[in-house]
Amino acid sequence: MSDGLRNPFSPAFWRSPRPPHAFVLARDRLVYVGPADGMRRSALSAAPAFRVLSRPLPPDTFTPGPDGSPLAGPALSGALQRLLAEAGTKISAASLVVPDGWVKLLVIDAVEPESHAREVDDMFRWKFGRAFGEPVPELRLSWRPAGAGAEGTRILALAAAEQAASSWEAPFEKAGIRIGALETSAFAVSSLDARASGDWFLVWTDGDTATTLVFAGSQLRFARTRPYAEAGEAVQDVRLAVAFGTPDRPAEAPPAFVAGSCAAGPQESGVLEALRGFRAAAGASEPELLTLSRLAPGATVTPAAAAQDPATLAALGVLAGGD
Repeated sequence: MSDGLRNPFSPAFWRSPRPPHAFVLARDRLVYVGPADGMRRSALSAAPAFRVLSRPLPPDTFTPGPDGSPLAGPALSGALQRLLAEAGTKISAASLVVPDGWVKLLVIDAVEPESHAREVDDMFRWKFGRAFGEPVPELRLSWRPAGAGAEGTRILALAAAEQAASSWEAPFEKAGIRIGALETSAFAVSSLDARASGDWFLVWTDGDTATTLVFAGSQLRFARTRPYAEAGEAVQDVRLAVAFGTPDRPAEAPPAFVAGSCAAGPQESGVLEALRGFRAAAGASEPELLTLSRLAPGATVTPAAAAQDPATLAALGVLAGGD
């Protein structure tokens, strides 16, 4: 089982160094990002160079499992083997990023969760069971405290169907690659944009879903992923998520959606344009665009066009997450 979704939020895990290799599993392609020299660990703080390789995935790569979660089939193994041959590098461990919509999020309040970990775990399994549907699949679950809640401590949790998560990892294990961190795109990108103070939120669009992560300084306070049909619909849900994430804001103060700083991406997202329009109309600052040059100053990638690829940012985020 991956160390990622099992407990991606534990302090010890976050302080652990990550392998210098990352894969991003999208719905239609598999992307690899690693040090340009193929061997040396590149630190983001030392103007590193990365190479980016990508292989398309055929339409039948994923099939819906009993609960609707995407199950990876043999085509993923074939794409991985071709990608490894192109990389020409021995990889024994790597991190893996998956689409935001492949993992479910829940937020609850709990009293002294660290002292009642089993009860909290059972509560989340029950709640996630309702979200996944009957029969409830075996789940890979992780949760973490997220500051004070309305009652006790606010808890954020992630869950994926174990059958699905195992199918994503199996081709890598077969190739001799241990997946040590399994993360979603939005959480991976957020690792590149840590801030020390103030209310702020990050919006990341991944396919047909938009994820909102709400922070108070470096403290993650709330998270929500929702599918959307129109960009305006996604922005309205972002506004609700930011409101839920800042419940203690004084009534006379401007809403955090307006007063807080905002980072958003990827660059070509229609949600970004709609978000820019909503904030401009409210007199707020423009969303800060999540780009390679802003999030990883001095870093270079080969080919140069990959610098604009959202998968590149997600991979660099998961590489930086444990530093």
